Amino acid sequence: MTAAAIGLLAGLSRNIVTVITAGILIFATFVGAALFSGSASYLDLIFAILGFNAGLINLVIATALVDRVRHA
Repeated sequence: MTAAAIGLLAGLSRNIVTVITAGILIFATFVGAALFSGSASYLDLIFAILGFNAGLINLVIATALVDRVRHA
């Protein structure tokens, strides 16, 4: 859920650098957790990446729906 919110908010900035930075920071956080705790699961990383992408996709769908309603 947090990753989806990060994806949505990064997409709202409409800046590709912000979106890429947010994706890299999700991965870097996972690497840091794996190095320092040793108990990080790859499944958690996959869920975080999928949540981030879901947030971006939700933004695109919401933008398309708003544009459709404005032109109707």
